[in-house]
Amino acid sequence: MVPGAVGPVTIYGKVRSLNTTGTPVGQTWVAGDILYASPTTAGKFTKVRPTAPASVVVVAAVLTVSATDGEIMVRPTIPIGLSYGTFSSTADQTVAAINTATPITYTTTEISNGVTLGSPASRLVVAESGFYHIAVSAQLTSNNASAKNIFFWIAKNGTAVPDTTRAVTLVNNTAYTPVSTTYDLSLLASDYIQIMWASNDTAVTLDAVAASGFAPTAPSIITVVTQVQL
Repeated sequence: MVPGAVGPVTIYGKVRSLNTTGTPVGQTWVAGDILYASPTTAGKFTKVRPTAPASVVVVAAVLTVSATDGEIMVRPTIPIGLSYGTFSSTADQTVAAINTATPITYTTTEISNGVTLGSPASRLVVAESGFYHIAVSAQLTSNNASAKNIFFWIAKNGTAVPDTTRAVTLVNNTAYTPVSTTYDLSLLASDYIQIMWASNDTAVTLDAVAASGFAPTAPSIITVVTQVQL
């Protein structure tokens, strides 16, 4: 059909007289293959299930394979799109003063759909209201052998979220110490979260480690925000 033309649309049922070989999209289809809306070519099908951030839209199943008389069974399943984002930092970060709330910043958006890095770069902004799961993984290094206490928590729109603090004590000089926490939080459209930290000693670093010959880069912070319910 010519783009923009008016014609019939099938939302449930069989559609016949199609090329169902898969050849037009560089694939080989067989009876029983599930066809998805192509994330790369508008109006085309693919038997390869799309991966994030592309939407997975099931359109039909192949019934008969033919270059001219193929048949498919149309029964589209259009999922509700949920938001998500993964953000990290390849920069070392420190606190400027003891016992002072400091927002953690990000240098990299690993993947994003409806959750974006805001301004300043410590803010993670959601586009849609919903219930969100927040997972944080940070990597600390002590710069001397004295004991020091470090605290992490979540702030929403600039206000600390109650009961989100996690604390850790470091004593080993230059040793790596990972810290992780998770929390579920209701957010409205355009709300933002920040991961905050503080320490009773400035001789501590959120430490990013460069890639080695046997391991990839270790970011100083990785935060994953996933919408789990509208």
